[in-house]
Amino acid sequence: MLGWILIGLFVFIVLLVATPVRISLYYGRVSENDHLVVEVSAWFHLIRRKYELPVVMVKQTENGPELKAKVETVRQEEKTAETVRGVGKDQLQKWKQNYQVILERFHDFKPVLQQFAKQIRCERLEWHTVLGTGEAAETGALLGAVWGVKSILIALFSHAISLRSMPRLSVQPVWNQPVIRTQARCILHFFLGHVLVMGLRLLFRLKKGRVHKWETSPSGA
Repeated sequence: MLGWILIGLFVFIVLLVATPVRISLYYGRVSENDHLVVEVSAWFHLIRRKYELPVVMVKQTENGPELKAKVETVRQEEKTAETVRGVGKDQLQKWKQNYQVILERFHDFKPVLQQFAKQIRCERLEWHTVLGTGEAAETGALLGAVWGVKSILIALFSHAISLRSMPRLSVQPVWNQPVIRTQARCILHFFLGHVLVMGLRLLFRLKKGRVHKWETSPSGA
């Protein structure tokens, strides 16, 4: 009986580690309207979750500006939830504190994150932009700046993550009217085992950092 339990546990661990994960990211902006779609799937879409943020707006309240986002969660082609989440001043302050803690730990976590990023494969990367200011000279200057920013960001991205196909980039000018439209799509692949290993290494470094901090702290003798 114990043997069958061990065999079943071993098979479960192997399947868990070998689970392929696919993340599809899409971002679109037309004028002041944003649309963000994040789709996470495993085992060739047998397991699938999709998150959409079609509306993002800033609303003024008594406690200051508040960010509101309309979130839609989709499971297996069926929309299961639609909520409006607000982010107020207190939440932003909490995020700032958490960000500062993460920033302090980033030096310790950087090698682990870099090692994990090398295991990620980018199968598709597209970024298309249509822009214009209404003035031909300004549009031409802005066109060059946008191409420069895109080139730098793609170079940094390709240095961290393995690209399996050439990025498809475009910047289309509109000379006679002010307009801005952009669409970006990215598809990433990795194995769940890589995430588990990264999590264990982060926990180990976090625990090691706490022990080191305790050992080097001055004693109240």
